[in-house]
Amino acid sequence: MPSKSELGKRIRGERLRQTLTLKAVEGRSGVSATHISQIERGITWPTVNALTKVATALDKNTSFFLEEVEIPEICVSTGRDPMILLEQPRVSLKPLTIGIPGGKIHFYKLVADPGNGVEKFVPGHVHEGDECGWVLSGRIEVKVGEEVFDLKKGDAIHFSGSKFHGIRNIGDEVSESVWAALGMGF
Repeated sequence: MPSKSELGKRIRGERLRQTLTLKAVEGRSGVSATHISQIERGITWPTVNALTKVATALDKNTSFFLEEVEIPEICVSTGRDPMILLEQPRVSLKPLTIGIPGGKIHFYKLVADPGNGVEKFVPGHVHEGDECGWVLSGRIEVKVGEEVFDLKKGDAIHFSGSKFHGIRNIGDEVSESVWAALGMGF
């Protein structure tokens, strides 16, 4: 969570970006201009209620002001390193986006070496929201609950993340797929 002064700077920056006066935000939010000024100068913490009202007045999600680091409203990612999910066979997951304030969609690229007979799924998991994937190359098996789906290049799948699910390469070549998860994701 940002410090008091950082939170104030973010609110002030957004207010000024929208060329709004303190009085205009007061009129939209019902929070006094004096209190907003104290928040912007880092003198006081807003209550959750006050912050929500100010965020709404500025047409933002409350989380926009509370992210650990300030995240731009438009995310462009380049050169991010993949995370290794399994060593043998090697499976890596590369985040394709870092997200936006209040964002709920996570976008990834999954690269999996051939299993060579190893029956390991990428560690299964559950999360809120939907998940979907599209196979760019190779063959993968996706297990959702008790059902197993064999997917090849060009195939796509969409399912509820609340069902336990996992993925593995079942082909003879490296498989690549892209995934979008609404909610927690991988």
